Amino acid sequence: MQVILVSNIASLGKIGDIVEVKNGYARNFLIPTKKVISFNQNNQKLFDDRKNDFEIENQKSLDVAKEIKQKISGKDIIIIENASDDGRLYGSVSSVNIATKINEIIGSKKLSRANVFLNKPIKEIGLYQVSLNLHPELSFEVRAIVSRSQSEVDQLIKSHKKNQNKQEDASSTNQEASDSNQNEDKEDDILKNKISRKKDK
Repeated sequence: MQVILVSNIASLGKIGDIVEVKNGYARNFLIPTKKVISFNQNNQKLFDDRKNDFEIENQKSLDVAKEIKQKISGKDIIIIENASDDGRLYGSVSSVNIATKINEIIGSKKLSRANVFLNKPIKEIGLYQVSLNLHPELSFEVRAIVSRSQSEVDQLIKSHKKNQNKQEDASSTNQEASDSNQNEDKEDDILKNKISRKKDK
């Protein structure tokens, strides 16, 4: 079906654009969340009359999203859950759990499951990168830590940093070895050129 965008949506277009979307996507998400209105002559006139209002509303929602980002930027989203000795959760952590935790941090119920993107529910303790979409113009990642206790959170962070350092050291060693091989190849080429010149003489 055709809809008129009343907010900027990265994957679809800008405010005022008329685009074609799937019926289910429009009726189940875009229209209920007031991101679009269905396209017809009456709604086109409504949009033309209220275009400035839509742009102001879009800017206000973007400002709210930026405030939320500022509040949680650099903070870990810590979720304590029961798990077995091997680290498997007895349940799972979903986008709803993460949204609820973030709402606790910012002190208001601004986020819902629709703002949190997980490839699949989290079923083991550990550190996870989670994508947040707070506004069509503002998406970013936060780190979620799922553990059995606060003390385990500290252990997971230390272990993660240790692994990062190992990877960086390995990468640095590989780069040095590559640079050394390149220098050796250059020296071999220079030596070959010298020998070739002597033969020519």
